[in-house]
Amino acid sequence: MARPLTKSGDKGPLIRPKAIEAQIDEAIALDLSALRVRLVITDRQHPQHLRSETLVHLVRHARRVGDQVLIGAALPVLLGRCEANLLVKVPDGQLPEAASVREEILGQFSELFASDDHGAAPDELDFYECKFNRAFRFFRIDIVRQEIARLKPAVDLPQPTDEEDADPREDVFARVSEAFQSPATQESIAFRSELEDAILALPTDERDAVILVHALGYQEESDDPDEETAATRCNCTGRTIRNRLKRAAAKLSRFKEDL
Repeated sequence: MARPLTKSGDKGPLIRPKAIEAQIDEAIALDLSALRVRLVITDRQHPQHLRSETLVHLVRHARRVGDQVLIGAALPVLLGRCEANLLVKVPDGQLPEAASVREEILGQFSELFASDDHGAAPDELDFYECKFNRAFRFFRIDIVRQEIARLKPAVDLPQPTDEEDADPREDVFARVSEAFQSPATQESIAFRSELEDAILALPTDERDAVILVHALGYQEESDDPDEETAATRCNCTGRTIRNRLKRAAAKLSRFKEDL
C-alpha cells in the first residue's frame, strides 16, 4: 500500500488522485522482472504505462528500504523523461548556456531525492506524486528564471518621448522585463507565474524573440555586423524579429494593466 503523503496545500494535506494511488499499489507489488517490462513502455496511452508520479513513489520507497536495484531501475527512466521534457522546454538557443541549465535542473531535481524525508523540506516530493508535470514545470521555471536574472540583472527599455509616439508593445514588454528580472515578492508571484506560463506557451519563434530582447536585453538588430543581436541569434532580419514581437504582444496584451 502506498505510503500516505504528509505535505499540505491550500486545501489541506495533499491527496493522490485515485488512479495514481491504485497504480502505485499495483507497481509496488510487482517483482523486478515484471516492473522492468512496465518501465520500458513509453506510450502514455498504453494501459501498462507507469506514470511519472508512480516512478517518484517507487524511487522514494526504494530509498527508504535501501533497495538500490529498484532505484537503479526506476530513477534513470524518470530522469530520462525529465531530460526529454527539458530538451523541448529549454532548447539550445533559448539561453546562452541552455545545456548547462538543463544539467543544473536535472541535478537539483535529483537532489530532492537525496534530501527526501529530512532537511528543510522533507516532504517536497509529495507534490510530484500528485501532479508530476505541474510540479516539474514550476521547478524548471524557477531555475530558468534564476539563470535569466544572472545573465542580465537589468534591462532598460527605451521610453517614448511623446505619448503619440509610444509603441503599444512597450506596456506589455515592460511587464515582461519586470517579471523576468525583478526579485519575486509574495504579492507578485502569482502574476509572474501566470505571465511566464503565457510566454512559454507562445509559438517558439515569438517566445524566443521576447526572451532575447526583453529578458536578456539583446538589440533587435544592429548596423554592426559583428554585434550579436536577436536577429543574428534567430538567423533572421530585424524586421522579422519586430513582427514576431508584435504578434507576441497581441497575445500578451491582457498583462498591460496592473493586477
